[in-house]
Amino acid sequence: MSHAVFVFAKFHSLLYAGCMNRNNEIEKDVEAGPVVEMFFEDIEVGRVRKAGPITVTANEIISFARRYDPLPMHVSDEGGQATVHNSLIASGILTSALKQRMIMSIERNTAIIGAAKIEDQNFLKPVRDGDELSMRQECLSKRISKSRSDRGLVTWEFALTNQKGDCVFSSRDIVMVRRRPS
Repeated sequence: MSHAVFVFAKFHSLLYAGCMNRNNEIEKDVEAGPVVEMFFEDIEVGRVRKAGPITVTANEIISFARRYDPLPMHVSDEGGQATVHNSLIASGILTSALKQRMIMSIERNTAIIGAAKIEDQNFLKPVRDGDELSMRQECLSKRISKSRSDRGLVTWEFALTNQKGDCVFSSRDIVMVRRRPS
């Protein structure tokens, strides 16, 4: 897809970048956030952060699905119309990847060791071409690792909503984060 214009704008107090599509509509996207080093001790339980919106496009749905999840409902509108969804829909794996992209638009934390577990992953409504997804992230809890004192485990709750305010995806992620060196 070629885009004629590149646009930066403010939307809901969040910076996003967008491109004009063939219908002269802005497709919203997020830029990578700053690189930070936020240790386990710096993370506050109850902190809420938001990111987005990101416009989901048919090209993105189809190209991702062709490589990673080539079900007919993910690779063509015709394939989607033959299902209960009645249109092209995004793979759940793409939806999870878009969540990660929005997390990285807030910040890229070098103190994160990696995900320990993703719990309660819920695909609540189909994500379709043209949907604008936004993310809400809340820190639910944290604890020091029982087996490795150099790290802690932080539990985050995530929700992705579309432009109508419908929650399309939710998950609870447990992430390992380095503790501040003594």
